[in-house]
Amino acid sequence: MEPRIVKLPVAVAASVLWLAISPPSAASRKPESRATQPPPRILNLYDSFGHGKKGTTLDWGYSALVEYDGKTILFDSGSQAEVLAHNAKALGVDLAKVDIAVLSHRHADHASGFDYLLKLNPSVKLYLPSDRGLGAPERWRFERPPEAAQLRPEELYWGGKETSINYKSSGRFWNAHADWVTATKEVAPGVFVIPTTGAMMGDFSKYPPHQDQTELIGIPELSLALKTGKGLVLVVGCAHSRVERIVIEAKEALSTNVELLAGGFHLLPYSGEQVTALAHRLKVDLGVRRVAPAHCTGVQAMQILKKFFGEGYSYAGLESEVLFALER
Repeated sequence: MEPRIVKLPVAVAASVLWLAISPPSAASRKPESRATQPPPRILNLYDSFGHGKKGTTLDWGYSALVEYDGKTILFDSGSQAEVLAHNAKALGVDLAKVDIAVLSHRHADHASGFDYLLKLNPSVKLYLPSDRGLGAPERWRFERPPEAAQLRPEELYWGGKETSINYKSSGRFWNAHADWVTATKEVAPGVFVIPTTGAMMGDFSKYPPHQDQTELIGIPELSLALKTGKGLVLVVGCAHSRVERIVIEAKEALSTNVELLAGGFHLLPYSGEQVTALAHRLKVDLGVRRVAPAHCTGVQAMQILKKFFGEGYSYAGLESEVLFALER
Protein backbone atom coordinates (compact mmCIF):
# COMPACT_ATOMS: atom_id res chain seq x y z
CA MET A 1 0.00 0.00 0.00
CA GLU A 2 1.36 3.41 -0.88
CA PRO A 3 2.19 5.74 2.02
CA ARG A 4 -0.39 8.37 2.74
CA ILE A 5 0.66 11.93 1.97
CA VAL A 6 -0.74 14.61 4.27
CA LYS A 7 -0.85 18.12 2.88
CA LEU A 8 -0.36 20.83 5.49
CA PRO A 9 -1.63 24.40 5.11
CA VAL A 10 1.13 26.80 4.09
CA ALA A 11 1.14 28.61 7.47
CA VAL A 12 1.46 25.36 9.43
CA ALA A 13 4.18 24.06 7.14
CA ALA A 14 6.12 27.28 7.57
CA SER A 15 5.80 27.01 11.36
CA VAL A 16 7.13 23.44 11.32
CA LEU A 17 10.07 24.52 9.16
CA TRP A 18 10.83 27.43 11.53
CA LEU A 19 10.82 25.11 14.54
CA ALA A 20 13.15 22.73 12.76
CA ILE A 21 15.80 25.31 11.91
CA SER A 22 15.49 27.90 14.69
CA PRO A 23 18.06 27.82 17.54
CA PRO A 24 16.93 27.05 21.08
CA SER A 25 15.97 30.00 23.26
CA ALA A 26 18.40 31.35 25.85
CA ALA A 27 16.31 29.83 28.62
CA SER A 28 16.36 26.37 27.03
CA ARG A 29 20.05 26.30 26.12
CA LYS A 30 22.30 24.22 28.28
CA PRO A 31 24.76 26.36 30.27
CA GLU A 32 28.25 26.50 28.85
CA SER A 33 30.54 23.99 30.54
CA ARG A 34 33.50 25.33 32.50
CA ALA A 35 35.85 23.66 30.03
CA THR A 36 34.60 25.95 27.25
CA GLN A 37 34.16 29.11 29.31
CA PRO A 38 36.72 31.92 29.04
CA PRO A 39 39.11 32.08 32.01
CA PRO A 40 37.85 34.18 34.92
CA ARG A 41 39.16 37.72 34.61
CA ILE A 42 38.80 41.38 35.54
CA LEU A 43 39.07 43.61 32.46
CA ASN A 44 39.59 47.34 33.07
CA LEU A 45 37.19 49.20 30.75
CA TYR A 46 37.58 52.70 32.13
CA ASP A 47 40.52 54.43 33.80
CA SER A 48 42.95 57.34 33.54
CA PHE A 49 46.09 55.23 33.10
CA GLY A 50 46.71 52.29 30.83
CA HIS A 51 48.23 50.83 27.68
CA GLY A 52 46.16 52.55 24.98
CA LYS A 53 47.27 49.91 22.47
CA LYS A 54 43.74 49.05 21.33
CA GLY A 55 42.45 52.57 20.75
CA THR A 56 40.74 53.11 24.10
CA THR A 57 40.28 56.57 25.62
CA LEU A 58 41.78 57.52 28.97
CA ASP A 59 39.40 59.34 31.31
CA TRP A 60 38.92 59.80 35.03
CA GLY A 61 36.59 57.14 36.39
CA TYR A 62 36.34 53.40 36.80
CA SER A 63 34.56 50.47 35.22
CA ALA A 64 35.53 46.81 35.15
CA LEU A 65 34.11 43.85 33.30
CA VAL A 66 34.26 40.69 35.40
CA GLU A 67 33.82 37.26 33.83
CA TYR A 68 33.24 34.51 36.35
CA ASP A 69 31.80 31.01 36.05
CA GLY A 70 29.67 31.79 32.99
CA LYS A 71 28.46 35.18 34.29
CA THR A 72 29.39 38.57 32.85
CA ILE A 73 29.33 41.34 35.44
CA LEU A 74 29.80 45.08 34.92
CA PHE A 75 31.18 46.76 38.04
CA ASP A 76 30.73 50.55 37.81
CA SER A 77 30.42 52.46 34.55
CA GLY A 78 32.82 55.41 34.44
CA SER A 79 32.26 59.15 33.98
CA GLN A 80 30.97 59.39 30.41
CA ALA A 81 28.67 57.03 28.54
CA GLU A 82 30.41 57.87 25.26
CA VAL A 83 33.80 56.80 26.62
CA LEU A 84 32.37 53.62 28.12
CA ALA A 85 30.73 52.72 24.80
CA HIS A 86 33.93 53.51 22.86
CA ASN A 87 36.19 51.53 25.17
CA ALA A 88 33.86 48.55 25.26
CA LYS A 89 33.81 48.45 21.45
CA ALA A 90 37.59 48.85 21.23
CA LEU A 91 38.05 45.91 23.61
CA GLY A 92 35.48 43.70 21.91
CA VAL A 93 33.02 43.81 24.79
CA ASP A 94 29.29 43.53 24.07
CA LEU A 95 27.55 45.27 26.97
CA ALA A 96 24.21 43.88 25.78
CA LYS A 97 25.43 40.51 27.08
CA VAL A 98 26.08 41.71 30.64
CA ASP A 99 24.13 39.55 33.11
CA ILE A 100 24.65 41.56 36.30
CA ALA A 101 25.62 45.19 36.94
CA VAL A 102 26.84 46.58 40.26
CA LEU A 103 27.24 50.24 41.22
CA SER A 104 29.76 50.78 44.00
CA HIS A 105 28.54 54.27 44.98
CA ARG A 106 26.76 57.32 43.65
CA HIS A 107 29.72 59.43 42.49
CA ALA A 108 29.56 60.47 38.84
CA ASP A 109 32.90 58.91 37.88
CA HIS A 110 31.42 55.50 38.68
CA ALA A 111 27.72 55.89 37.87
CA SER A 112 27.44 57.89 34.67
CA GLY A 113 27.49 55.06 32.14
CA PHE A 114 24.57 53.11 33.59
CA ASP A 115 21.93 55.03 31.65
CA TYR A 116 23.65 53.90 28.45
CA LEU A 117 23.90 50.33 29.73
CA LEU A 118 20.18 50.24 30.59
CA LYS A 119 19.24 51.61 27.18
CA LEU A 120 21.35 48.92 25.53
CA ASN A 121 20.47 46.14 27.97
CA PRO A 122 17.19 47.00 29.77
CA SER A 123 16.78 43.53 31.29
CA VAL A 124 20.12 43.53 33.11
CA LYS A 125 19.88 42.95 36.86
CA LEU A 126 21.25 46.00 38.67
CA TYR A 127 22.48 46.05 42.27
CA LEU A 128 22.66 49.44 43.95
CA PRO A 129 23.81 50.75 47.34
CA SER A 130 20.90 51.76 49.53
CA ASP A 131 21.55 55.48 49.10
CA ARG A 132 18.87 58.17 49.34
CA GLY A 133 20.89 60.16 46.83
CA LEU A 134 20.15 57.46 44.24
CA GLY A 135 16.49 57.14 45.17
CA ALA A 136 16.65 54.22 47.59
CA PRO A 137 13.51 53.75 49.70
CA GLU A 138 13.76 54.75 53.34
CA ARG A 139 11.64 55.11 56.45
CA TRP A 140 10.86 58.67 57.54
CA ARG A 141 9.63 59.46 61.04
CA PHE A 142 8.32 62.75 62.35
CA GLU A 143 6.69 63.87 65.58
CA ARG A 144 3.35 65.57 65.94
CA PRO A 145 3.75 69.09 67.31
CA PRO A 146 2.42 69.71 70.84
CA GLU A 147 -0.44 71.79 69.42
CA ALA A 148 -1.54 69.03 67.01
CA ALA A 149 -4.77 68.38 68.91
CA GLN A 150 -5.92 71.96 68.24
CA LEU A 151 -5.10 71.85 64.50
CA ARG A 152 -7.34 70.89 61.62
CA PRO A 153 -6.40 67.69 59.70
CA GLU A 154 -5.49 69.70 56.61
CA GLU A 155 -2.84 71.53 58.64
CA LEU A 156 -1.04 68.30 59.53
CA TYR A 157 1.07 65.98 57.42
CA TRP A 158 -1.11 63.11 56.15
CA GLY A 159 -4.04 64.59 58.03
CA GLY A 160 -2.40 63.74 61.34
CA LYS A 161 -2.95 60.01 60.78
CA GLU A 162 0.70 59.05 60.25
CA THR A 163 3.89 59.66 62.22
CA SER A 164 6.12 57.74 59.80
CA ILE A 165 6.07 56.82 56.12
CA ASN A 166 7.94 54.60 53.70
CA TYR A 167 9.43 57.20 51.39
CA LYS A 168 10.33 56.18 47.85
CA SER A 169 11.29 58.36 44.91
CA SER A 170 11.32 57.26 41.28
CA GLY A 171 14.98 58.28 40.88
CA ARG A 172 17.07 57.65 37.79
CA PHE A 173 16.73 53.88 38.08
CA TRP A 174 12.93 53.82 38.40
CA ASN A 175 12.46 51.60 35.34
CA ALA A 176 15.41 49.26 35.95
CA HIS A 177 15.44 45.76 37.42
CA ALA A 178 17.12 47.22 40.48
CA ASP A 179 17.81 45.80 43.91
CA TRP A 180 18.79 48.14 46.76
CA VAL A 181 21.31 46.19 48.81
CA THR A 182 21.31 46.62 52.59
CA ALA A 183 23.04 43.37 53.62
CA THR A 184 25.55 40.98 52.07
CA LYS A 185 23.75 39.13 49.31
CA GLU A 186 24.55 36.25 46.96
CA VAL A 187 23.37 37.43 43.55
CA ALA A 188 24.56 34.39 41.57
CA PRO A 189 26.33 31.19 42.62
CA GLY A 190 29.59 32.32 44.26
CA VAL A 191 28.91 36.01 43.49
CA PHE A 192 28.25 38.37 46.40
CA VAL A 193 27.68 42.10 46.90
CA ILE A 194 28.85 43.48 50.24
CA PRO A 195 27.58 46.83 51.58
CA THR A 196 29.67 49.15 53.72
CA THR A 197 29.28 52.73 54.87
CA GLY A 198 31.83 55.37 53.95
CA ALA A 199 33.82 56.50 56.95
CA MET A 200 35.81 59.08 54.97
CA MET A 201 33.18 60.70 52.75
CA GLY A 202 29.46 61.36 52.61
CA ASP A 203 26.94 64.05 53.56
CA PHE A 204 26.70 66.07 56.72
CA SER A 205 24.02 67.66 58.88
CA LYS A 206 24.19 70.58 61.27
CA TYR A 207 20.47 70.75 61.82
CA PRO A 208 19.31 70.29 65.43
CA PRO A 209 20.27 68.29 67.40
CA HIS A 210 23.61 68.36 65.54
CA GLN A 211 24.10 72.12 65.47
CA ASP A 212 27.09 71.95 67.80
CA GLN A 213 28.67 68.79 66.40
CA THR A 214 28.37 67.92 62.72
CA GLU A 215 26.84 64.55 61.93
CA LEU A 216 28.57 62.65 59.11
CA ILE A 217 26.18 60.60 57.01
CA GLY A 218 28.60 58.15 55.40
CA ILE A 219 28.13 57.34 51.73
CA PRO A 220 26.81 53.78 51.17
CA GLU A 221 29.09 51.56 49.07
CA LEU A 222 28.97 48.13 47.49
CA SER A 223 31.90 45.83 46.78
CA LEU A 224 31.86 42.69 44.64
CA ALA A 225 33.17 39.40 46.05
CA LEU A 226 33.70 36.19 44.09
CA LYS A 227 34.38 32.86 45.76
CA THR A 228 37.28 30.77 44.45
CA GLY A 229 39.17 27.77 45.75
CA LYS A 230 41.96 30.04 46.96
CA GLY A 231 39.73 32.62 48.65
CA LEU A 232 37.80 35.72 47.63
CA VAL A 233 38.37 37.94 44.65
CA LEU A 234 37.26 41.32 46.02
CA VAL A 235 36.58 44.27 43.70
CA VAL A 236 36.14 47.75 45.21
CA GLY A 237 35.14 51.01 43.56
CA CYS A 238 36.63 53.87 45.58
CA ALA A 239 36.91 52.40 49.08
CA HIS A 240 35.48 55.44 50.86
CA SER A 241 34.73 52.96 53.64
CA ARG A 242 38.54 52.43 53.82
CA VAL A 243 39.92 49.52 51.87
CA GLU A 244 41.10 47.61 54.94
CA ARG A 245 37.61 47.91 56.46
CA ILE A 246 36.07 46.44 53.30
CA VAL A 247 38.51 43.51 53.44
CA ILE A 248 37.54 42.86 57.07
CA GLU A 249 33.82 43.05 56.25
CA ALA A 250 34.23 40.61 53.34
CA LYS A 251 36.22 38.13 55.42
CA GLU A 252 33.70 38.24 58.25
CA ALA A 253 30.64 38.04 55.99
CA LEU A 254 31.89 35.11 53.90
CA SER A 255 34.21 33.37 56.39
CA THR A 256 37.22 33.10 54.11
CA ASN A 257 40.41 34.91 53.16
CA VAL A 258 40.91 37.46 50.39
CA GLU A 259 43.04 36.05 47.58
CA LEU A 260 42.89 39.09 45.28
CA LEU A 261 41.96 42.71 46.03
CA ALA A 262 41.28 44.85 42.94
CA GLY A 263 39.92 48.27 42.02
CA GLY A 264 40.22 51.78 43.48
CA PHE A 265 41.76 51.93 46.96
CA HIS A 266 41.51 55.76 47.28
CA LEU A 267 45.04 56.27 48.55
CA LEU A 268 45.78 59.47 46.62
CA PRO A 269 45.60 61.70 49.73
CA TYR A 270 47.99 59.57 51.80
CA SER A 271 51.72 59.87 52.38
CA GLY A 272 54.20 57.17 51.45
CA GLU A 273 54.59 56.19 55.09
CA GLN A 274 50.83 55.82 55.50
CA VAL A 275 50.54 53.69 52.35
CA THR A 276 53.42 51.48 53.46
CA ALA A 277 51.70 50.90 56.80
CA LEU A 278 48.48 50.03 54.99
CA ALA A 279 50.30 47.63 52.64
CA HIS A 280 51.72 45.85 55.69
CA ARG A 281 48.27 45.61 57.24
CA LEU A 282 46.68 44.24 54.07
CA LYS A 283 49.33 41.61 53.43
CA VAL A 284 50.57 40.64 56.89
CA ASP A 285 47.66 41.32 59.22
CA LEU A 286 44.71 40.65 56.89
CA GLY A 287 46.31 38.00 54.68
CA VAL A 288 45.58 39.54 51.27
CA ARG A 289 47.76 37.60 48.81
CA ARG A 290 47.37 39.60 45.60
CA VAL A 291 46.51 43.20 44.73
CA ALA A 292 45.50 44.81 41.43
CA PRO A 293 45.04 48.52 42.22
CA ALA A 294 43.45 50.96 39.77
CA HIS A 295 41.68 54.33 39.49
CA CYS A 296 42.00 56.45 42.66
CA THR A 297 44.72 54.33 44.28
CA GLY A 298 47.33 56.84 43.07
CA VAL A 299 50.64 56.43 41.26
CA GLN A 300 52.78 56.64 44.41
CA ALA A 301 50.61 54.11 46.25
CA MET A 302 50.69 51.72 43.30
CA GLN A 303 54.48 51.73 43.30
CA ILE A 304 54.61 51.09 47.03
CA LEU A 305 52.12 48.23 46.73
CA LYS A 306 54.07 46.82 43.78
CA LYS A 307 57.28 46.76 45.83
CA PHE A 308 55.58 45.38 48.93
CA PHE A 309 53.56 42.60 47.25
CA GLY A 310 56.18 41.64 44.65
CA GLU A 311 54.81 38.79 42.51
CA GLY A 312 51.47 39.29 44.21
CA TYR A 313 51.06 42.63 42.41
CA SER A 314 49.16 42.80 39.11
CA TYR A 315 49.15 45.80 36.80
CA ALA A 316 45.51 46.81 36.30
CA GLY A 317 45.35 49.87 34.05
CA LEU A 318 42.92 50.44 31.19
CA GLU A 319 42.84 47.50 28.72
CA SER A 320 44.58 45.17 31.18
CA GLU A 321 43.03 41.93 32.33
CA VAL A 322 43.76 40.38 35.69
CA LEU A 323 43.26 36.62 35.60
CA PHE A 324 42.37 34.42 38.53
CA ALA A 325 41.61 30.73 39.00
CA LEU A 326 38.11 29.56 39.80
CA GLU A 327 38.94 26.27 41.52
CA ARG A 328 35.89 26.10 43.70
